[in-house]
Amino acid sequence: MTLKTQNAPEDHVSRRRYNREKRARLEAESLLEDKSRALFEANECLRDQATALEQAVRQRTAELKDALQDAEAANAAKSAFLAMISHEIRTPLNGVMGMSTALSETELTDEQAAMIETLMASGDMVLALLNDILDLGKIEARQMDVEEIDFDLFQLVEDAVAALRVISNQRGNQLSVTMPGSLPRWVRGDPHRLRQVLANLLSNALKFTRDGTVSLCVDLRDDMLVFKVTDTGIGVPENRRNRLFKAYAQTDASISRQFGGTGLGLSISRDVCRLMGGDIGYAPADPGPGSVFTASVRYLAGVEGGAFEEDNIDATAIMASKRWKILVAEDSQTNQKVLELLLRQYDLAMDMVSDGREALDRFETHTYDIILMDVNMPGMDGLEAATKIRESELRSGAQATPMIVLTANAMTHQVTSYLQLGFDAHVAKPVQRDKLLLEMAKLLRPVASAT
Repeated sequence: MTLKTQNAPEDHVSRRRYNREKRARLEAESLLEDKSRALFEANECLRDQATALEQAVRQRTAELKDALQDAEAANAAKSAFLAMISHEIRTPLNGVMGMSTALSETELTDEQAAMIETLMASGDMVLALLNDILDLGKIEARQMDVEEIDFDLFQLVEDAVAALRVISNQRGNQLSVTMPGSLPRWVRGDPHRLRQVLANLLSNALKFTRDGTVSLCVDLRDDMLVFKVTDTGIGVPENRRNRLFKAYAQTDASISRQFGGTGLGLSISRDVCRLMGGDIGYAPADPGPGSVFTASVRYLAGVEGGAFEEDNIDATAIMASKRWKILVAEDSQTNQKVLELLLRQYDLAMDMVSDGREALDRFETHTYDIILMDVNMPGMDGLEAATKIRESELRSGAQATPMIVLTANAMTHQVTSYLQLGFDAHVAKPVQRDKLLLEMAKLLRPVASAT
């Protein structure tokens, strides 16, 4: 009995400890249950949010896909529209410019000669605008390619500047060029695109400068060819400089009214420079007024003697070397007449037909040195006729007759498809005689040399 009494306090303590631990355990279990429930609810909420987010992503992806398809369709429609507009304008312009060129070579009074000169200048402006719009379309469609050929940098700059001397003199400007003797003469790149950039920068400088100076400085900095054009003209206000390189934008609406232009030149020139590994920037002249445009392109060393191919061709001598037999397929009577007038200085045997079927029939019964083929003709078009001509030559084992496609279609993908079909060269309408003669001479040169 004494022992039991002695253990009673210890039992009491143990019981209290047990009850305390039990309460703690129950509280922990209750807390764990609350936390588990909260975690479960949070997890369910996250699952719902993830499902909603996934649905939103799928919906947004579908919307973006639809938007991309719409944008691609709109871009394709724009390209088709540009091609159609270019074709529809170039076709009548071929007659206007061709007849103007032919008329300018006849006996005219001074007044008539001045009228023809204005007419031809206006035609050149329309053609330049068409080319700018097509270039912009090529850039936006990522279809513009740049060449890499060896050319004489000094000759290119001289040609670009010489073409603008008359305009410079008319506006009372002094046009100067600085090229250090250490500058490499032979470089590798796209001479035609580079000349386009220089012509744009110089013509802009001359247009906005009167009775002042315009200078071109060419230099080599690290691995970049740098062309700096400085003028003493009206300059560009600071609050309008952000519009300089935007397509279709003039720095001021009054600019287009006073000086003309569409705002495409600088935009295209910058894109061309970027395609060639460089860029174009603007800075105000210091001291002003005036502007400084600096264009740069990647420098690649060239090989001496790799001048422009046309510099090595005497087109006039080749065309006059014999009586060439030429087949012309052209459905427009006006364009037939234009070709006759443009080539009348040479003794040529020209057969004119009005569609692809006639061209094919004539080809099968006659021998020609070269064929000039329109594309859009009634019945059998020029593309089908060209394909059948090449098939006929392949079957007979005959040597391929040189063929030039003459068309108002001038988009890059169109020209590429013509060359893939078997044409040897492309000349866009309106046909410029020098360009046509050059392409003909290139193709006829082997025969002329053998003769």
